[in-house]
Amino acid sequence: MLIRFTKKVNLSDVGKVTKRCEALNVQYKFIQELATSYLVVESAEHLKLEELYHQFRHLDFVAHVSFPVDPDDPFRDLSPVKIKFGNRWIGTGSRPVIIAGSPYLESQKDAVSLASNLATIGVNIYKAGPYRPTDTLAPKALYERTGSIVDEISRKSGILSTGMVEKLGPKNALSSMSPCAYHVPGKFMVDTNLLEQLAGIGEPVLLERHPGASDSIWLEAASTIIKNGNESVALIETGRLVGDSLEIDLVGLSKLIESCPLPILVYASRVAESAGQVRSIAKAALAIGAAGIIIDVHPNPLEGLLTDGFCLSVPEFENVFASLKPLIV
Repeated sequence: MLIRFTKKVNLSDVGKVTKRCEALNVQYKFIQELATSYLVVESAEHLKLEELYHQFRHLDFVAHVSFPVDPDDPFRDLSPVKIKFGNRWIGTGSRPVIIAGSPYLESQKDAVSLASNLATIGVNIYKAGPYRPTDTLAPKALYERTGSIVDEISRKSGILSTGMVEKLGPKNALSSMSPCAYHVPGKFMVDTNLLEQLAGIGEPVLLERHPGASDSIWLEAASTIIKNGNESVALIETGRLVGDSLEIDLVGLSKLIESCPLPILVYASRVAESAGQVRSIAKAALAIGAAGIIIDVHPNPLEGLLTDGFCLSVPEFENVFASLKPLIV
């Protein structure tokens, strides 16, 4: 169950909710974002969650309570999903896809050049990270420029490009970009307003797992998009927090891949600490049935803008891709 608080909430109010959770012996995790805050509540006992749902949804400092679907069968009425990206399909019965690109869009020239190199190697889809201009831009102008770069990547490199939704303005992202799929970072997974907007655009959505979210909360976020009219949803496994580090439970992921009708891709770079680990994680993910792999690549990782995890150089990626080829043909 996900509880989204209003902006006026204070620690005393949050304490009232967590105290009740403790009284019923259910697990909870508090998530603080810039604009709002959330409480993720989990329990194997559905009746306890139902009781808390009815107690919390009328509180004046609670903006929204999302009651979880049955964790044993969250998509019981949904057929296996296949998503079309240009002339490529992702999902049941399709060959795994390799998505690669720079962690950030640093310039149009560099992005097009990298995309062209990756296309030559054999990449199917370019992963366009958030745009980081050298000048200050308003959110709408930033996304308009991002949209033009994404269009140029597809036009000049010959492969389609995703587009990243950012904190700088998710609404502007949806109206200003036309990528082959909207890549939604895990931090937005609990933003129900955004999820409902994603349902209305009718374009494919790649939904990352929030590092603090369980499978059921992740699937519930996906189900919000689907229930509101957009079934073109794929999940991106980025790992869960174990202590201070991100880890992927391959056994749990294997079970989820078998039971979930949505395509599941693995962001191999996010949890890796070396090129060898990127290769090993990607191979393991493909071996258990992942619909695709996402890898960060940069012409000069030592000088580029990077995110968490490990970013490959182009030669390193070429070696990793060669080792993955037998698993994607």
